[in-house]
Amino acid sequence: MRTRSRGRPGVVAVSAAFPSGLQPRRRTSRSSVALLFLLPILFVPAQSVTAQVIGGPRPAQTAERELGFLTRYHVHTQAAGLAGIGEEQFGWDTDLGVDMDVFDLLFARGNVFFNLETGVGGERRAIDPTQTNYTMDLSVFTRLPRGEFGVTFHHISRHRADREHPGSPSWNMLGLSYGDRLRFRTFDVELMGRWLGTITSSEVDYEQEANAHLRVLRPLTGRISLIAELDGSAVLTDESMFGREYLYGGSAHLGLRFRGSAGAGEILIGRERRVDPDIFVRRPIRWTRWEFRFVVD
Repeated sequence: MRTRSRGRPGVVAVSAAFPSGLQPRRRTSRSSVALLFLLPILFVPAQSVTAQVIGGPRPAQTAERELGFLTRYHVHTQAAGLAGIGEEQFGWDTDLGVDMDVFDLLFARGNVFFNLETGVGGERRAIDPTQTNYTMDLSVFTRLPRGEFGVTFHHISRHRADREHPGSPSWNMLGLSYGDRLRFRTFDVELMGRWLGTITSSEVDYEQEANAHLRVLRPLTGRISLIAELDGSAVLTDESMFGREYLYGGSAHLGLRFRGSAGAGEILIGRERRVDPDIFVRRPIRWTRWEFRFVVD
């Protein structure tokens, strides 16, 4: 398996580092594409968007101050039925993840995040896992007077399940993020933006990735809340590999959250545009998602 290393010290997501063969005017043009895509996401009315692998689950951007060791954890499991595709390899999308603050110094906290995603279809049997995607983030979040600033090492590897392995795409990124929580009348708002730059990769053309996420909750009763989410991603690529200049994806969900004594359950319906849903099929797919989540925190 061949691994490409950028070999440039100090590569940080917001530095807008591009392959050396590109001209400065080209860099400006491609960065503008990403910014034009992301800015509307931060300010559109609350809807729901969720992309996996590109974009996908990520650690909580903000947390309450609590001095100590192993101060916070969040466990999530979810399953989404996929409709409107017409391809047997895509039937269900499942996730299992842990988001944990290893230490909290009040002014900063260290976080470990892990997510396992499994795609399930019906090609060879009724319940047929087709691929697994592993995500691991190591982050340090610094608390600001308003919100939190984060530095993240981001790793993803993709593998076929119960199938031949012609290769295993993977990539490592380093990036910056900012997130905040707001209270607007009866609405609780969480927003986040981050930019990641690739430092090493294998069998993928991703150079830089920008994400934006918006989640709005409105309590209906003491235990039931309305949820609206918006999540989007833009990716700049190495055109010399597959001839692609940039990619974009996202999803939108609307649903209900039911609060229990130890956690919560969520039921949502949404629409997603998935970037590279199959390991070796380099094209986007749109599908409708019927999603069930359980979270413990």
